[in-house]
Amino acid sequence: MALTYAPGALHAQDANQTTTAPAPQTNATGQAANNSKPADKTKAKTKDQKDVQDLDGVTVTGIRASLQTSQSLKQNASQIVDSVTATDINALPDRSVTETLQRISGVTVDHYLADDDPDHPSAEGSAVLIRGLPYVASLLNGGESFSANNGRALSFEDVPAELMEGVDVYKNPSAEMIEGGIGGTVDLRTRQPFDSPGQVIGFSTGVNEGDMEKKSKPSSSFLYSNRWKTENLGEFGALLDVSYSELASRSDGVQVNPYVLEPADNLGNCGNVPCEPTSANGNVAIPGDINYYQMDMQRRRTGLYGALQWRPTNDLEISTRLFRSIYNLQWVEHEVQANEGNYFNMVPVPGTTFDYNGNGVFQDGDMVANSWQGYDPTAKATLNTGYPPIGGPNYYALTREQTQFTRTTDWSTDFKYNLNDHMIWSGAVQFVKSTSNEVDFTVYNQFFMPPANVNVSGTPGMTLLPNPTYATIPSNTTNPNSLTNYSNYYLGAALDHLEYDYAMERAFRTDLEYDFVDNNWLQYVKVGVRATTHDTYSNNNSSSYNWGPISQVWQGSSIYNGGTQPLDWANNVPAWMEQQFTMSDFFRGQAKVPTTLIFPSTALVGNYYGAISSLRALELDGGAGGWCPQFFTSADGCTPASGMSADYMHESTQAGYAMLYFGNDNALGIPFDGNIGVRFVRTSLNANGSVTYPSSDAIQNPTGITPAQMALFNGMTTPINGAYDYHNVLPSLNLRFKLTDDLQLRLAASKGITRPDISELNSYMVIGSSWTSAGTSSTSQSAKLAGFTATSGGNPDLKPLEANQFDAALEWYFAPTSELYVTLFKKDLSNYTTTEVHQQIIDGVPVAVSGPTNAGKGTIKGAEFGYSQFFDFLPGAFKGLGVQANYTFLQSSKVYNTTSCDPNHGNGSCSANDVVTNPGLPMQGLSPHNYNITGMYESGDWSARLAWSWRSRYLITPVDSGDTYLPMWNASSGQLDGSVFYHLNKNMQVGLQVNNITNTVQRVLMGPTSYVNGYVDWNLYTRALFMTDRRYELVFRASF
Repeated sequence: MALTYAPGALHAQDANQTTTAPAPQTNATGQAANNSKPADKTKAKTKDQKDVQDLDGVTVTGIRASLQTSQSLKQNASQIVDSVTATDINALPDRSVTETLQRISGVTVDHYLADDDPDHPSAEGSAVLIRGLPYVASLLNGGESFSANNGRALSFEDVPAELMEGVDVYKNPSAEMIEGGIGGTVDLRTRQPFDSPGQVIGFSTGVNEGDMEKKSKPSSSFLYSNRWKTENLGEFGALLDVSYSELASRSDGVQVNPYVLEPADNLGNCGNVPCEPTSANGNVAIPGDINYYQMDMQRRRTGLYGALQWRPTNDLEISTRLFRSIYNLQWVEHEVQANEGNYFNMVPVPGTTFDYNGNGVFQDGDMVANSWQGYDPTAKATLNTGYPPIGGPNYYALTREQTQFTRTTDWSTDFKYNLNDHMIWSGAVQFVKSTSNEVDFTVYNQFFMPPANVNVSGTPGMTLLPNPTYATIPSNTTNPNSLTNYSNYYLGAALDHLEYDYAMERAFRTDLEYDFVDNNWLQYVKVGVRATTHDTYSNNNSSSYNWGPISQVWQGSSIYNGGTQPLDWANNVPAWMEQQFTMSDFFRGQAKVPTTLIFPSTALVGNYYGAISSLRALELDGGAGGWCPQFFTSADGCTPASGMSADYMHESTQAGYAMLYFGNDNALGIPFDGNIGVRFVRTSLNANGSVTYPSSDAIQNPTGITPAQMALFNGMTTPINGAYDYHNVLPSLNLRFKLTDDLQLRLAASKGITRPDISELNSYMVIGSSWTSAGTSSTSQSAKLAGFTATSGGNPDLKPLEANQFDAALEWYFAPTSELYVTLFKKDLSNYTTTEVHQQIIDGVPVAVSGPTNAGKGTIKGAEFGYSQFFDFLPGAFKGLGVQANYTFLQSSKVYNTTSCDPNHGNGSCSANDVVTNPGLPMQGLSPHNYNITGMYESGDWSARLAWSWRSRYLITPVDSGDTYLPMWNASSGQLDGSVFYHLNKNMQVGLQVNNITNTVQRVLMGPTSYVNGYVDWNLYTRALFMTDRRYELVFRASF
């Protein structure tokens, strides 16, 4: 998505055009910052600040207009800021504000659907980090805004870029700015009617398509703005801006399950007790087979923005704005996933051996599972494409659909009133409301994968082995197409997750500014107050997923009673619930895997509420013994394994600040200016939630369960409450020294806070049970209680993250569109929050609890370098060439020992006894090296950009919430995007934008693993490879 219009001067290629840059938004105390003050009363803070608003007469066009505007904002601002204007976003090949932000030095973007989910990549950028920190405050026209997704910031990918005039990134806040952005503050600026001298009409239309998904999707936008003068009522302005866009994308992924260390001469013989290595000598690392999936995603984004302005007199201006963003996301996933309880069950086919690299890590081999696979041999044979002890592992062929809907409405009204020649009074009220709904539903087919050759030396893959000696059912295994035989599958389980979030904030602020006229030192002083109330409600937590069996091999007495096999897809399941699906051109043909299998149908999975009765009617244990939908209660005849929980939070804040702006041209021998201030803020929090215990329905086998453990299976939900109150004093100082007319030095220091995310403060805990295999016996019940796990969704006692921040910047502006700068920075952090697994005793039973905690102190330091220039000294058309480049170096001294679960000791599950420590992990999301290089060309009617963004390896999450329980890393990667536009005339242009030109493969790594007996495996193993579309968009734009 790209911004699709601007006032005509920014688009047309007329040599007589001019553009006026907006004033820097230094007054971001919660007001909707306005780019113009009441006429004739604008105060001259400094000559440079005034010059930002008076660029008339400078001839600029297209990309040059963007660079000059952004450069002027950066050069003349009263603090350290980077800006992107509407023309920048128009010219970049970016579909959203998020992807545009990554071009700014110090800003990085994640490409995952959720910031702690390493299993689902996103075609568009998602989470924004500034200087390696995700603690980013989001403002809309200077006022705080957010999305109801359990966080405190806007989901920038939800925001239509078409509605934005510009984006400002503040990296060291002053006292007048709203607190909350330790990483930085992103202020989204929309257009105002008074920004343009008269009528402006702009519209665009486009169509985009991904080369893997092969579905064309539209985009369009329209803007109208005008202003009118009246004889008695002053001047009025009105603006309407609407946008609509769709995107269809496909992602293919292949995963390697966690490696376990085993003695090389004793593979698969550990039984129920893992072979615990004491050193690397004599051990080999074996993966728990591989998974692969194909995900089809569709996104729809709608934006509406309206603004009214009224200037009744030269001393008073009133503005009101309404902003609405609607975001719909739907994705359907077909995944083939290993379902082995013990990762060390994977062994070579008899008579073969595995191949290893020089470090003893598995590379290639014919692999089967040495595990228990069911009860009665006769009935089991109808489910098995391979028969124990030479059978393949149990696998899921699952279909999953997730739908998300988010709507955010932001209304604000502000005023500015010149009380006299020295004093300005301003104020604003703001109302923000956001709702978010999510339905996530998965249905699992299960089958036994035939023996296969597994290769992980390059792109992981598996090739089925057709040798009939590997099984007792040759008709099912002599042909790799046996995976299309419906008789080989049974309907295994279902998993659902429902979430509804609601958030509302009311904010009020008022400010008073006094200007010192003809004072050699003092320029002006500002004071202000701000108060907010923030209410949130969530009927479920983001990590509560509700799994339940439909038919499982360990439900032996139910499945094999009378020798029948009720859930054989060929005989006992309605035809509409099944579907043969082919992953076409999987991974562009680079991964060899079986691509045609039998999955639950999209008609079933895509109709969650309609599927409930159909699935429950097929449950082998029926009623309370099978899958129970998450929103059910005991009144519905069953209790879900992980039910719903209602959580409420009320937060109120009161803040006040005072700032003094000063400067002198002669006292130090060079001109300098700056500001000093302090902000005081008080926060009060009250959170209501609950503890949910597992129900007795979750008991798969009562054998060996102690009375204390059995007491936890009570299905009760107990309410809990938490309250907290704290205050913070936040000083700030900004200095600027003008070494020459073009060279300046900036120094900045401040203290900031970031409050914990809403999801981290909600008071709730969901306790679940973990089950694992007891051995390889074909006659014993396989399900055994391994222990209890709990997701602690919140902690109302969490303290806000605090930072003492220091910046020093040297900036050289050697031409109107050319700059060179270097910035050194340091952040001393305390109360860092992370998610850890720890053992907690609940009702006398040890539980492995995963939840947020304050992890201590740390430091981030680094440097930013930037360069931008058009090569005007080149001859002829070559003078249209230019380059923008920036590099950011980040270093974290934060080293903390997070806890997780060891797959080698945990038998593929996580219980209290499996908790181990991962020493020496860095901060999440922090890439030590990041750079962007953009080649630009603008000459005559042509303009083009080619943009490369790259970042080095970073930690995604210290504890994966999936089936690995390990730290997850994103390997170093980059992406190339491009665009070219041709101006048909001064009002119209056509263009082509391309994303992911080089077909970037996203690589996820896992480790290190702290094995038992003190051995630490420091290797990082490949966990996953992801591939997404190349995306093309043809665009037409016009403005008048």
